[in-house]
Amino acid sequence: MFTKPLRYIITKENLKNAYEKINKNSSGIDDVSFMAFEKEFSHNIESIVQRVHEGLYSPEPLKKIEIDKQDSTKKRPIALSAIKDKLVQRVLYENINPYFDKTFSNASYAYRADKSTLKAINRATAYINQKNLTILKTDVENYFETIDHDILLEILNKQIKDKAIVRLLSLFMQVGGFKEQNYNEHLYGVYQGDILSPLLSNIYLNEMDQFLEKKELHFVRYADDFALFFKGKNEAYKSLKELKKFLKTLKLKLGHDKTEIVHISDGFTFLGIEFQGRNREVQEQRLQKSLTKLEKLSQNKQGFVKFIEELNTQLRGLKNYYLKILTKNSSQFLQLQEALINSLSHKVYLSKKNKTVTTKKEFKILLEQVKLSVLFDIESTKETISHIVALGYEKYLADKSYKDTSSKIAKKKNKYAKKFANDATLHIAQPGMMLGVSKNKFTLKKYGKVQNSFPSNKITRIVFEGKGFSLSTNVIKKCADNAISIDFINRDATNYASLITYKSSMTQIVNKQAKLLNTPTHLELAKAFIRGKAKNQVNYLKYLNKYHKLLDKQVDSIELSIVKMKTSKSVNELMGYEGSISASYWDAIKLTLEVPFKKRITFGAKDIVNSSLNYGYAFLYGKVQHSLVHAGLNLNISFLHSLDEKKPTLTYDMIEEFRTFVVDRTIISMLNKDEPIKLGNDGLLTKSSRQLIAKNIKEKLGSYTMWKKESKKMENIIQTQSFNLAKVVNGESPKYKAFIGKY
Repeated sequence: MFTKPLRYIITKENLKNAYEKINKNSSGIDDVSFMAFEKEFSHNIESIVQRVHEGLYSPEPLKKIEIDKQDSTKKRPIALSAIKDKLVQRVLYENINPYFDKTFSNASYAYRADKSTLKAINRATAYINQKNLTILKTDVENYFETIDHDILLEILNKQIKDKAIVRLLSLFMQVGGFKEQNYNEHLYGVYQGDILSPLLSNIYLNEMDQFLEKKELHFVRYADDFALFFKGKNEAYKSLKELKKFLKTLKLKLGHDKTEIVHISDGFTFLGIEFQGRNREVQEQRLQKSLTKLEKLSQNKQGFVKFIEELNTQLRGLKNYYLKILTKNSSQFLQLQEALINSLSHKVYLSKKNKTVTTKKEFKILLEQVKLSVLFDIESTKETISHIVALGYEKYLADKSYKDTSSKIAKKKNKYAKKFANDATLHIAQPGMMLGVSKNKFTLKKYGKVQNSFPSNKITRIVFEGKGFSLSTNVIKKCADNAISIDFINRDATNYASLITYKSSMTQIVNKQAKLLNTPTHLELAKAFIRGKAKNQVNYLKYLNKYHKLLDKQVDSIELSIVKMKTSKSVNELMGYEGSISASYWDAIKLTLEVPFKKRITFGAKDIVNSSLNYGYAFLYGKVQHSLVHAGLNLNISFLHSLDEKKPTLTYDMIEEFRTFVVDRTIISMLNKDEPIKLGNDGLLTKSSRQLIAKNIKEKLGSYTMWKKESKKMENIIQTQSFNLAKVVNGESPKYKAFIGKY
């Protein structure tokens, strides 16, 4: 029992010490500011002590306001206490918390010294490693707002000897608040954000913890979010039934939507971490928030030094949580590395543009202050800094080059961008080749002899064309570790298989995708894909029309259809407009081509135009598909094309907005420049023609274009759009905007 009397707790000395620790960013409903409180500090402290000791003290009603939620249009309700009440709460907390903390279960991890989210996750992992493979994942429904005051006071009464302390705690629990001029009673729950609330909430749920421990159950609790671990399902269902019955004694119940019993092979999410089998990954939406924070930080107007301070704070947070969970070379770890480099290089770009920092030497000195070792090996720090500065300058020069397209700098940049894009794709088209791994290189052998080798750290994609190849399991392992995609295409440009190296979509997002079908969002997504395709087509025709002056009719027809399709009530109606738009588009392309072309043929084409287009689409197809999987989306649930469980129809949706910009303009330009594209006697593209087309498409994917007022690689835009689609599916973004290129 806690035996210290209230008069030895609320003292002038304790209140003075507490004053240094309370939040000084807001005042309460009495409008006493910190400046005003400090002017009469001694008097105010003496008054508090006297009134508490005489039993006359009572807290002020709380001031209820709403603030904007980060990255959301919703508001977050908060309640603000008066300064004097914050002081009393702080002193009470510091005195009674050590006693109660000793009574808490070791499985309780929230709001406690030497406990953390990471330790809770590691405890959960330990239970799984001990073969407790059936998990009951749940939480308490609306917990902080449903705590019963009478039950909580009864618990406190048993543990605290001086009833004056209990009465004071009850006042803080029961005091109401004003929202504008209306007073709201506080009959249940504790105020989130109050100093005492975390402790009181742990005291209340410790009753449940003790119940579970008496049952000798394995569990981990963080606030009202918890998981139990079992050897089998029968034990889990039995315990769930008993737990529900016990919680009724506390007038609590489990959250229906968040309660599930699963096997570890199916996976579950706990404290923002996705557990599946032996794998642990950060929940995608949480990772994206971290990536967005890194991105937005570089866009703030503060100076470079202040930027580095804030960035290092974020990096420390990542180091203490996510990076103790993620393995190096995992796709999520690589995303964080890329986001950090992008954030820093963008800050270099802005600082160079604004002339706040002017030389590469200055940038390198500043960047040495960044805690890069959190995400990069110490040995590679200098190389990483040089890379960041180079990217920032590249962006700066690219920005200038778009104002002066004849700039020699822009030509050099595009020259190397195309080279890097070509080098990053390993295209194997010769039958009889064996692909293996030797140290840090991919090796191509024929009849046991090495024909060529390629550094694995420079390869991001492998394409096998035709048949008659072999590859070792070491290649597959290397690709899985380094997020390298593997695609297989036929000579006729059919993409017949892919090896997915990223984690497959989780059950949760599959359900969310499926739930969007036949909803208004389904139709809006279909419209976005068609609008993106149509806008790119009409913009490309306008570009061509500058030189040909023949396409006004087709341009007008497509623009009219784009306006009309806004009123479409169904996907079928939308596809009708898509058909007429495509017909006008290809009629216009026919007028601009200098080689024979009758009509668009997707399968079995034997003419030079369709064969070239189809082959180019096959290369784009693989890139789009891997981007969608990387974003966690299910390929078989689509919004524009008819569902087919045997086909990745979502890829067909997403590819629409990129066809014209990436493939059509590349192929048409090649044909009109009379580049050596030829058909063989079998009516298919010759080997040299396929290699030339592949080279040009790879270069296009790796080249820079202006998008949302920034110079970005095309392949990065495709990945960004895939994540934007995932945000809509997850309910994080209300609308999907298709990519529309600059021609």
